[in-house]
Parts: sequence; structure tokens; C-alpha cells
Amino acid sequence: MSSSAAARDRVAWPFTALQDLVDEFLADPSGLEDVAELEHAALVLRAPFDAVGAPSAVAADLALALERRDDELAAGMLTALVTFSHQPLPSEAASALARLSARGTISPLAGQIGTLAVIDASCHRVPGIDLVLAQLQRPSESRAQVAMVAFDAYPCGTVISHLEVTPPRPIEAARASLQAQVRGSAPRRVQAAELLDRLHAAADHMDAHAVELDGEAAVWLPALARALTGTASALPRLAVAQPGPGDGAAKREPLGRDREPDSDRTRRGTDDRKQAKRRAARASRRRNRG
Repeated sequence: MSSSAAARDRVAWPFTALQDLVDEFLADPSGLEDVAELEHAALVLRAPFDAVGAPSAVAADLALALERRDDELAAGMLTALVTFSHQPLPSEAASALARLSARGTISPLAGQIGTLAVIDASCHRVPGIDLVLAQLQRPSESRAQVAMVAFDAYPCGTVISHLEVTPPRPIEAARASLQAQVRGSAPRRVQAAELLDRLHAAADHMDAHAVELDGEAAVWLPALARALTGTASALPRLAVAQPGPGDGAAKREPLGRDREPDSDRTRRGTDDRKQAKRRAARASRRRNRG
């Protein structure tokens, strides 16, 4: 019997709830034909299932719930889970993806997922924090995204106080947004290795002192690690601050926030995915207690 089947025998309701959650999360696929939007959706979905302490059966069930959709979107989501998660989720997602591939179900975006790389980065000293801005770009693509990482320094060490990644824009527009974020500050060029070292030091300090990562940073940290090193698990998995009952799933607007006004369906789909993420966190915690 598979680990997911055994888990369902022990606790019958969670898998049905998880299948409903995945279907709700992907009910409106508007925008998910774009690789950046697909990656963002997968990063949001994976967060509670890839969290510190999440039981392995939850990872198996998530992969199976996606596999049962048996469509290109599910294949793309599974590819992203393989790319951006810590074990055991990548192994479970890879097995489900292999079964889909054997049935001829393959995502047209598979070759683009996880190909962002850090092209350029600069550090800016703004009141109270060091803000690092990094330009992220895929090979041969005319768009770029901007990662913004805020480091707060304390007498005992540094923490990651904020991390977000902008939607993709034309390269010149992305560069302009970089400059707008820190207008008036004196930039210092940062090599990718230095940024990785700073992230490692901050993550190690946070882990040692039980400092939680905020939810938005938890979504994006694996993507930034992948862009820096080619491996999402290059940085340690950190405890994540749990949202309060009235909080949204993330502290920033949807990735597609600057789409044209006719994107109402995309916004509705993103709102549904936010609600689904909250449900996923609750389901994962209940499964852990069980």
C-alpha cells in the first residue's frame, strides 16, 4: 500500500478535503499559461505542505491530488513542486509527474520552470535596513523580475525581514522599477555569491534563535535560492509565521497585479487561491496533530 493510501486509511477525511482544495485552487486557471504565474501559484500552494514539521503523508497526498486532475496544468504544478520544494515533496511530485508523462500528459511550460537566474544585484542602505535588489531573468527572455530582500540587523545577528518578487516586465521597465525603489540611495554592486552568503547567514541566525519567516518570504525564498544556485533547497527550511484569522495568505498584491483591467477573472482566481492556501495551512496542521 502506498504511503498516501495508508494515510487515507488512518484518517479518511483529509484526502477528500485536499482534493477539493486543489480543485478550488486551480478552478480558474486564468493567467497560469504564463510560466511566472504558474511558478507563483505553485510556490503559494506548496508553502504549507513544505513547511517545517509537515508530515510526509501530506506531501504524498498533495502530489496524488494533482495527479488525479490528469491535465497539463497539473503537470506544470507538479514540475514546479519538484523544482521548488524540500524533500519529501519533490520525490512524491516527481513520481506523480512520471505517471502523468507515461500517459502523455506533459506541461508545455516544463522547460521554462525554474530557469530564472540572478543577472544583477545591488545593496542599498535605507533607514534601519539593508535592501538588496536583484534582477531575475530567464534565458533568451525579454522580460525580467525584481527580487527585493530586506535584511534587519540586530546586535546578535541579521534576519530576513521581507522578501518579495515582482511580476515580469520588459527589461527596461524592470530596471526602472529597481531604481524607483531606492531613489536617492547610493547603490553598492553585490555579487550573487555575496547575496547567497548573506541569505545563509540570516537564515542560520533565524533558525538558531527560532525567528519565524513571514509568509510572503516563505513563498519566495525557494525561488530565490534556485535563481542563485540552481537548487531550491540550498537554503535551510525555516519556521513560518502563521497568519491570524483575518489575515490574507500573503502581504503583497497578486503576482499579476499590474495586468490590464480586463483581468477580473485572473484576480478572482488569485483570490480563490489565497483562500485555498489558508485552508491548506489549516488542513496540514490538523493532519500533523492527527
